Amino acid sequence: MRARHLCRAATFALLFAFGSALPISAQSIGQGGGFTLPDIPVLTIEPDRLFAGTLFGQRLAKDLEVLGLQLVSENRRIEGELADEESELTGLRQTMEPAEFRKLADDFDAKVTSARVAQDEKARALAARSDQAQRSFLQAIAPILEGMMTENGASVILDRRAVFLSADASDITASAIARIDEQLADGTALSELLQQGDEDGATSEP
Repeated sequence: MRARHLCRAATFALLFAFGSALPISAQSIGQGGGFTLPDIPVLTIEPDRLFAGTLFGQRLAKDLEVLGLQLVSENRRIEGELADEESELTGLRQTMEPAEFRKLADDFDAKVTSARVAQDEKARALAARSDQAQRSFLQAIAPILEGMMTENGASVILDRRAVFLSADASDITASAIARIDEQLADGTALSELLQQGDEDGATSEP
């Protein structure tokens, strides 16, 4: 069942990204060579609004914001410590032999570089967590969106941003938000989702 939901989530993600590139069937071309709309019920949705408007998405966004603020605070602390150390090192310059001072300066430069690399890696890890949160959100809501497709007799749900023109009636974002809140409430904490993702990744490894 989980694999089926993963498949569904992947399908929705592809539709969000590439909905405007779906091929038009040969039946879309009339006998006179004119263009006619294909007889396929289509729904549209705004993924960003869906994430930001649901209790589940808001919970994930808040968790990600906390992690981001923690990283910013850590960066500032490290910057302050390095600034103090640099000031102290500068004060020692007049009291040390040039060779001895050069060694301390080189060690300090290496420390700064190492700290920068470590913090950049943490920033990339946070971005990866954000991507994983979005994927987990899609996986969780995929069955709900599939149910809404069935209710409306639709064949696809397209990302509204990728659609050149559509009627407002085709947009189910508001209805989807209400349905997701009703069935999932505020969902699962980010830490639990990340742990589940790690376990799934370990299970899929050969």
